Amino acid sequence: MTEGESSLNLLKLQILVYIEKYKKVTDVAKELDMKQPTVTFHMKSLEEEMGIALFESKRGRILLTDAGKALYPYAVKMTGLAAEARKAVQDYADLGKGILHIGADSLIGTIHLPRLVNRFCRQFPGIQIELTVQPSRTVQELLYNHEVDLAFYYSQDVAAAGIKEDLLLEDELVVIFAPEHPFSSLKSLSDQLVAQHFFIQHAEGSFMRDFTRSYAIESGIHLWERMIINSPESVKHTVEDGEFISFFPLSGIRSELASGSLQYLAAPGSAGKSVKAYMAFHADQPYSPLREQFKQFAKQHINDQDMKP
Repeated sequence: MTEGESSLNLLKLQILVYIEKYKKVTDVAKELDMKQPTVTFHMKSLEEEMGIALFESKRGRILLTDAGKALYPYAVKMTGLAAEARKAVQDYADLGKGILHIGADSLIGTIHLPRLVNRFCRQFPGIQIELTVQPSRTVQELLYNHEVDLAFYYSQDVAAAGIKEDLLLEDELVVIFAPEHPFSSLKSLSDQLVAQHFFIQHAEGSFMRDFTRSYAIESGIHLWERMIINSPESVKHTVEDGEFISFFPLSGIRSELASGSLQYLAAPGSAGKSVKAYMAFHADQPYSPLREQFKQFAKQHINDQDMKP
């Protein structure tokens, strides 16, 4: 196989990945800065190479056939590894330049990473950080599919096969409420008290949502979920208004405690325990000086005094 053919095969696989994402040839062509007929040509060429139909048209959309779906995870891994290989070489060429793709769940992406990324960029002005903030499960999927170099998330689950997790910090989950809320006169909470007040639930796929649902099942209570919010900052602001309560990591309400706009009590029963935040990456990833640089930076600064609650 010649160098040109190898490069072309990667392009074809990238087209298959984008077809699954966008479902339209025009959008794939735009993403790859190619003409639509060129994309169609490579799609047909890939089908000829595989000896089977990989794409089908339904209601104006291009979908993967069963064979295409079987090929898809390998296409994701192969194109992802190719991108990593190019990036690793570029990192060695000039450690003062490069792009680092980071995924973070909405808690760490709101609480800790903005300060970390800001400090890192000040220290290494030639580096560009692309930070994607999504619910925990989405971030884990991005990492598994090689779409981010590093992932930061709270978790109580065992890491997926091939994923290595470094413990960044241990946090405490607490019940937050406004100073004028009835909880402000209490010294402790019971499961039943938590169940009697308006509760703000976190976003689908988030660690906090999974945690609160598990807590409710284990405690035999039904949380009074009057609102679901996908932004941790919005959760805090809504709680500050007085009526609602919610679960939140203690490290995430540092400034609100200092200003007096929020108060907290330890979560009752089985909920009142520490949770862990991780920095995760592929165990078999090729060495990248830029990624290693950020990993060491994160470990060094995540526990700095002004990063703590």
